[in-house]
Amino acid sequence: MKVIAGDIGGTNARLAIIQGDKILFEKHYPSRDFGKFAGVFAAFVKDVPMPLPGCACLAVAGVVKGHRVEATNIPWIIDGPDLKKQFGLEKLRLINDFEAAAWGITVLTKDNLVQIGEGKPVSNRPKAILGAGTGLGQAILIPGSKGYRVLPTEGGHVDFAPGNEQEIELLRYLMQEFAHVSVERVLSGPGLINIYKFLLQGHDPEEGVFSMQAVRGEDQPAHITGHALKGTDHLCENTVRMFCRIYGAEAGNLALTCLASGGVYIAGGIARKILPILSRGGFRKAFETKGRMEKVLKHIPTYVVTSPQLGLFGAALIARR
Repeated sequence: MKVIAGDIGGTNARLAIIQGDKILFEKHYPSRDFGKFAGVFAAFVKDVPMPLPGCACLAVAGVVKGHRVEATNIPWIIDGPDLKKQFGLEKLRLINDFEAAAWGITVLTKDNLVQIGEGKPVSNRPKAILGAGTGLGQAILIPGSKGYRVLPTEGGHVDFAPGNEQEIELLRYLMQEFAHVSVERVLSGPGLINIYKFLLQGHDPEEGVFSMQAVRGEDQPAHITGHALKGTDHLCENTVRMFCRIYGAEAGNLALTCLASGGVYIAGGIARKILPILSRGGFRKAFETKGRMEKVLKHIPTYVVTSPQLGLFGAALIARR
């Protein structure tokens, strides 16, 4: 059965035609190039080199209310019935983007996973997934008699909890700009920029090979991670190391919240890009360092998902149902 699957975020809108475990056609559209999502879908319909399937599932970074969703990091409101009528679809389902990513975990192969640290998954136990990109998504998978159920969350908007003195100073710095400092303000592409600007205090902005003023805003996170991976700018390296420590701490928080002994999965584009740094130890150490709960967390495995199509396959799974 062929279906339309969409993974709609603040940076890119990814749309695909999927049959089983094969992507027959896939196209990415820069989200900010379109005033509304209907324009993206119209471009996709025009680009598809085959008859359009009648069933679709769109995974959107935002809170889904009934058949409508307001995207979190881009000014789009997607109305399911309107979209379905406009493009002549038989069935259309809107779900949260990390609900789709969680469903994608259920069909993921081991070839698309890299384990960080120790621990072994316990079968038929809760799993958790989180991922930093334009924002921070989180979801939980709960085992049941007919397989897993997915609980979408907006856990990326919980309070940022500093874990050391430097992070306390980072929180104070961010409180000057934001009325509410969520963990997404740190763990995301914009979060990388926030950390970098915090660490830049007291330094000459032009002292390194990386200049915030010389790079367009949307390209700054990639430049930070790129220089960190190449070791060509110490502030970028420190930014990514701090990011990884906070990432590990938040993953540990989520693991404790649902006792995810089935494993914690790290998705999102940033994790794939910084995998060499993420694997060095700071992430896993922060994941486990939870006082009396350290012995519990040592046994919970953490995996980085290397497949960029995780959300698409999860959306396709729902579309087929």
